[in-house]
Amino acid sequence: MRGASMDEDELVRHYRKIQSHFRQLQINASMSTWSIANEHLVNTRLEGLSPVKQATYDSSLSTQISRRGCTEGTRIGVLNGLDDWLHDPTSSSIYWMNGMAGTGKTTIASTFCERVERCKLLAASFFCTRTSAECRDVTRIVPTIAYQLARYSVPFQSALCKILGQTPDIGSKNMLKQFEQLLKEPLQQVKDAMPDNLVVVIDALDECDDRNGVELVLDMLFRHAAHVPLKFLLTSRPEPEIYNKMVAHAQSREVIHLHDIEKSLVRADIELYLKEELGFMSPPVSQAEVEQLVERAGTLFIYAATLVRYIQCGKRLADPHKRLRSVLGLASEPTKKHTQINALYTAVLKAALNEDELELDEAEDIRVVLRTVLFAQEPISVETIAELEEIDDPQRVIHALHPLRSVLYQSDETGLVSTLHASFPDFMFSHERSGTYFYDVVEHSQLLARRCFLVMKNQLRFNICNLASSFVPDKEVENIEQRIKASISPTLAYACRYWASHLGLALRSDMLLTLLDEFLCHRLLFWMEVLSLRRELLAGVHQLLKIQQWLEVNLLLSKLVHYIDDAHGFITTFAMNPTLQSTPHIYVSSLSLCPCSSSVRKNYRKQSRGLLDLKGSLMEVRESAPLAVWNTGLGKIYSLALSPDGTRVAIGSSNTTVHILSAYDGTAQVGPLQGHVGYVSSVAFSPDGARVVSASFGSIRIWNAINGTLIAGPFKNHTGYINTVSFSPDGTRVVSGGHDCAVRVWNAHDGSPSFGRSIDHVEPIYCVQFSPSGALIASPSVNHTIQLWDSRSGTPTGPPFTGHTARVECLAFTPDGTRLVSGSRDATVRIWNVFDGSPVTSPLEGHTFLVDSVTVSPDGMRVASAGNGTVRVWDIENGALIAGPFSGHDISSKCLVYSPDGTRVFSGSPNGTICVQNVRDGMLFPTSLPPQDVLIGIKSVIFCPENANFMSSDGYGSLRIWDTIDGSYITSPNKAKIIPSSLSTLSPDGSAVACTTNNGNLQIVDTINGTPVAGPFEIERSELSTLSFSRNNRAVIMGYLDGTIKVCDLKSGNTTVGSFMAHHKRVSSISESPDCSLLVSHSNYEMAIRVWNIVTPALDLQLFSTSIDPSSGHSYAAVYDGWSIREDGWAVNNSQHLLFWLPPDLASAWCSPYATLAITKAGTLQVPKQKLFVGDQWTRCYIPD
Repeated sequence: MRGASMDEDELVRHYRKIQSHFRQLQINASMSTWSIANEHLVNTRLEGLSPVKQATYDSSLSTQISRRGCTEGTRIGVLNGLDDWLHDPTSSSIYWMNGMAGTGKTTIASTFCERVERCKLLAASFFCTRTSAECRDVTRIVPTIAYQLARYSVPFQSALCKILGQTPDIGSKNMLKQFEQLLKEPLQQVKDAMPDNLVVVIDALDECDDRNGVELVLDMLFRHAAHVPLKFLLTSRPEPEIYNKMVAHAQSREVIHLHDIEKSLVRADIELYLKEELGFMSPPVSQAEVEQLVERAGTLFIYAATLVRYIQCGKRLADPHKRLRSVLGLASEPTKKHTQINALYTAVLKAALNEDELELDEAEDIRVVLRTVLFAQEPISVETIAELEEIDDPQRVIHALHPLRSVLYQSDETGLVSTLHASFPDFMFSHERSGTYFYDVVEHSQLLARRCFLVMKNQLRFNICNLASSFVPDKEVENIEQRIKASISPTLAYACRYWASHLGLALRSDMLLTLLDEFLCHRLLFWMEVLSLRRELLAGVHQLLKIQQWLEVNLLLSKLVHYIDDAHGFITTFAMNPTLQSTPHIYVSSLSLCPCSSSVRKNYRKQSRGLLDLKGSLMEVRESAPLAVWNTGLGKIYSLALSPDGTRVAIGSSNTTVHILSAYDGTAQVGPLQGHVGYVSSVAFSPDGARVVSASFGSIRIWNAINGTLIAGPFKNHTGYINTVSFSPDGTRVVSGGHDCAVRVWNAHDGSPSFGRSIDHVEPIYCVQFSPSGALIASPSVNHTIQLWDSRSGTPTGPPFTGHTARVECLAFTPDGTRLVSGSRDATVRIWNVFDGSPVTSPLEGHTFLVDSVTVSPDGMRVASAGNGTVRVWDIENGALIAGPFSGHDISSKCLVYSPDGTRVFSGSPNGTICVQNVRDGMLFPTSLPPQDVLIGIKSVIFCPENANFMSSDGYGSLRIWDTIDGSYITSPNKAKIIPSSLSTLSPDGSAVACTTNNGNLQIVDTINGTPVAGPFEIERSELSTLSFSRNNRAVIMGYLDGTIKVCDLKSGNTTVGSFMAHHKRVSSISESPDCSLLVSHSNYEMAIRVWNIVTPALDLQLFSTSIDPSSGHSYAAVYDGWSIREDGWAVNNSQHLLFWLPPDLASAWCSPYATLAITKAGTLQVPKQKLFVGDQWTRCYIPD
């Protein structure tokens, strides 16, 4: 009976299969006409997905890297289990096949693909591999699967192409949107047309570069797989990020652990494999020999595969039987871990290095090539190996690779060389395992670091890609990719990217320190050129951080430490700002504006000329300016958090959304995360960086930080606004505080209260923090005190900390949990002993108003505080100010956080900006600049009749005289009577008055009889704010509400002569110098005074070749026509040429090339007369040694 039942089930299964195929055939036939008619459109749209065609299981790459299927008759149990899962309608949609390195995952997956493809059930395959950049890019998986599925199914192709027509840019969206629109949506439309049991195979997920991306792929599959007519086979090593996801979704997948399969079954498969692969040998391998080989392989297919490659190499180079005897002669100690693979690798190396026919120099070549490939930070070319090892002929490298084919792999497509399996480097870097073949990491890293320095010395040069003009962004340079390829060799590219990686693994030595010093003093900017052109500047930032750690704090190396700090600041500033768009602006913009104290400026300005040279107090404190200021355009920023790895910034803003940005350039990564109904008052990352918690009016939400999906919430127990929220150190709980005077602790998974009640206070809670151990919670309490609570029970752990005299605004624990830092409305920062509440130092004083935010450095040695638009850094041991104050925000910053490396502080402000500060110790600056208070109240400015100085008046008799060169005031306030400017003005000779008429025109009237002398001239009367005659009576100078100044010629009536932007807000008063060469203008609303040269600009830009007469004046017109400073800081003209880039503090002060002096509330900026080399003359700025 049971047999009959099984036969019946089998019959039903076959019937359903026939029915499914017939249905698919009908639909495919009906759709074929559409497909043929639209073939060109279909191909165009599908190719627009940029699929990775080498990722299929049977691609040409699979042949190049020797990927193959299982030997006939092996892995039967595993393959049958996969077949059963695929055809079982009740099975899970996801099957995870995992195993340790060398257990045969990829071989099994490849065989399974071949089997199901024969049955027309393979929808798509994506085989990840480290040997191909495309095939290890996790973002390419979904578009590639969609492409393959469209080639498999005509109905799916039709549905997908319609979606691609509606959203042609879907390929640039995040993976979640790609999955939903490229797979889920079209599959749901055509699910009835798809056969049952279709499978997608994704192999070796652990070999993808982006671990966060892998987690996102798994999240998407677990969320959507059950709702699409597909099954998914995934293979990987049991890496933590993958393993944890699989454990968390145990009910939604099936699993097989290859390394847990019964050993006898695996060994039987290995025996079959060895017999098949060694069948070429004559006389044949005996059964006894096969059994010995099986014994050595154990359960590792990688051992068997390596052994076969080793013996088969002998088929071409020597006697395979000799190699077999060599392997069999190895001592066998099966009880010790790694013994068999160690013995095999030893045999391979012994054969490679001890061949009888090898010359000594040939054996040395093999050693050198092997060493370089092992220590290389990425797959490396034959030419690069030769250059790094000073081998004169690349053919020597090729010959040296031949006997190493068992352990090294060279791609036929790219020629790049890498190790075949991760177990081989593990063996080579262990002296215990590899013995005489051991490679010492420290010793050989020193050697490669030295070679990288030598390559850079020989190949780096100024303007390495011969860029013709500084006006043009890199991406618009003609044939830029070909130029980069022709000018930057693979060896130079490798050395520039990885010199610091090798140096960081070596011991410090005089030789290496000398090479580093020489590099920093002579080739730093040339190195930046290569990284900029190759879009690898962020790698350069990380390389310098490695060297900072390598040098450590050593008084004997203080100069080098200073050089590295300055270099890191310089490249970070260039990389985090729009300057990175154009490589020439490493010199034209970044070097010209580099702080005077920087070693980069001192080392490289002496080799330059014709760079922008600005002076004044704003330049003297350039070190206090932010590394970058990003205008998010998202409204007021109320909260900011940095991910634990320092790569992402989460912000909560007034537009009710959460956004996650890149911490490198401020570009959007995830978001907007929508759901809150009020402004987002607080955000925080989970300790693993995978989640973000946010708080707003009455609710808390937890989001996936990778794809932005809502994971948990809303949690609703607070009434009113929730002001603060954060995760516990283990990520299992969330603590919050709000306007309802309550602190609550939540389960981070389901939002349930941790101890059933809130911790009630008598005042609103603005800050609350877990201690690093998670045992304590700190919150402000009654009468300006701080209370510590037991986080499990909600009971106080002791008396409150007393000392502040106003409300506590912010709290932060030190990383070791022994101290608590607080900031208050009493303008002080205090540091407390957590155990007894005693103060560690006296109050830290310096802020002039409330302290909005505090943060502790990762090493626990420094405290950064924000208040009144400035950031200060304090020594946590003695309370001394060790850096700052740093400016950047116009108003207070409500959120402040250290980067994980302790070099930067990120802050957000209600004005919608994010500032990134370099907070190096010892950077101390004056707390205020002289002009700030003096500018308040000025009503008018006028030139002195006798000289080129000008006077300012507050309209009530207080007068100052200012120097037009440097902006200093020459006199103390004197009493005088200057009439505030109005919309009428008297000519210098007293013969006429310029005034505005009721109909909006400008009229010049005789002062004796009132008759019109000139005009009426049409002007924008409603926009006019002030008037002034020119000294020669020939023109009227007009200031406008939008900050522009225009000159009306009284002879022609032309009102566009000399029009330029003078201020960011309305012009309050203007005056011309006695010799008519200078103009002074003042804006009471901007609190700024500027002096203008109205004859010639301060900047003389040499744009033309020497054959063109620069005295023609055409160069000025070409450059300054339509001069403006864009919101991103670029000074451009009507042609949008990139003249130079200005950071926000300088861009706000300097409005025009004709401005020679700006006096603002932040300081003074002088623009001396100077010639600049920009545009097609930019290369003249460099003076060769």
